[in-house]
Amino acid sequence: MDAIVLVGGQGVRLRPLTRTRHKSLIPMANRPAIEYLFEWLRRSGFDRVVLALGQHNDDLARAYPSGVHHGMAFLVIEESTRLESGGAIRNAVQTAGIEGRFAVLNGDIFIDFDFAAALATHEARGADLTLALHEVDDPSQYGVAVVNAEDMVTGFVEKPPPGTAPGNLINAGVWIFEPHLVDQIPPGAVRVEETLFPSLVGRGRPVYGHRAPGEWADLGTSARYLAMNGVLMKAQGTSALGKGVRLGTGATVSESAVGDGTVLGDHSTVRSSILWERVNVASGVEINDSIIADGVTIGANARLDRVVIGARATIAAGVHARPGTIVEPDAQYDGKDDE
Repeated sequence: MDAIVLVGGQGVRLRPLTRTRHKSLIPMANRPAIEYLFEWLRRSGFDRVVLALGQHNDDLARAYPSGVHHGMAFLVIEESTRLESGGAIRNAVQTAGIEGRFAVLNGDIFIDFDFAAALATHEARGADLTLALHEVDDPSQYGVAVVNAEDMVTGFVEKPPPGTAPGNLINAGVWIFEPHLVDQIPPGAVRVEETLFPSLVGRGRPVYGHRAPGEWADLGTSARYLAMNGVLMKAQGTSALGKGVRLGTGATVSESAVGDGTVLGDHSTVRSSILWERVNVASGVEINDSIIADGVTIGANARLDRVVIGARATIAAGVHARPGTIVEPDAQYDGKDDE
């Protein structure tokens, strides 16, 4: 069975991190985030992965060229124009020669559920389309699927205001397609979530939801990305330290991922954070609940709380970056603009 992985977005919500790295390549526990998705696909028995790349995604194409990865065949298809999810699916099916049932996945999610069970339910129900649905406490930031007692989808509500959602089952970004649906995707650059899916439901076609338990995360924002990394750290019971990491006297790291070649100065502390590769942290620095991209330099006794720092930026000594601070790649931050 083929899996089409949609990786055409530009990662706008993850900026400034995605100004220098494709959103699927951001590291979690010192591994590209999409690696976890590929491992799940392998465990789920897929034969081939079709990567539907958007424009200007050269770094992802270099990291996973057409060939064999994780024991599966890979085919990379690059868009010449922006296609959105519907156009990307149609283009991938036609280019890859997909003829049978296939799955579609968003490339910026973390999932861990039994796909075989979802597929068996899809077949038993004679579904045209099955959507993996995940239960969340606050569905206001997601697309909510309304289902009946038989888990047939009867409607959709996009990002309902807090307290108004008709349920808490959200679109988890994994879909099982019957091949005839491709011809029903409207032409042009369209989103199936806004066109095909509501059309099928409105016509009473067999569209079902499959409740997907286990860990799930949308990695499309810095906060969600950081939170999922924290889940992985807690699950493994220790921080992730990359190759060549150097810890100065009294330096401590807790529930954090620290990338290759990073140096932590004497008596520095890193808590619940993500540091990419080759970060240079001087002595006495405190980093809490933050994301620090590769090549960043942080001066002595600086304190960073809930901030996002772009690649190769420089943080002046002694500054206290207030929560929510965002520093662009290659910028110099001295905190004066915060005063």
